[in-house]
Amino acid sequence: MFDIEWPFETHMDFIGQKMAERLFQVIIVAFGIVGFISGYILQQYSITIYIVLTGLAVSALLTLPPWPMYRNHPVQWQKPDLVTTTRDKEYSSKSGSSKPPKKETRKKTKKDE
Repeated sequence: MFDIEWPFETHMDFIGQKMAERLFQVIIVAFGIVGFISGYILQQYSITIYIVLTGLAVSALLTLPPWPMYRNHPVQWQKPDLVTTTRDKEYSSKSGSSKPPKKETRKKTKKDE
């Protein structure tokens, strides 16, 4: 539809995703506990809500943008196997299908003989 070129990186590697998810959970739980205790001590539920919402905003600010700390382990993609790609092209040109035929994988029994 639109080909937009962003001036910053928009990806995050797998280890960065795991780290961001864990950081998000820790921040939410920590702010939830602090909010519950402070709301209980002050006997005001709105304090609890404000503290939890502040934790949500802090965690969103730290985990949603793809910060450079989430891009330290880039994925190393494998080179394409020329034999496999050539074989797949041969099957697709002969049969009209894009998948090679499946092999028989079950063991033969005495009834099959």
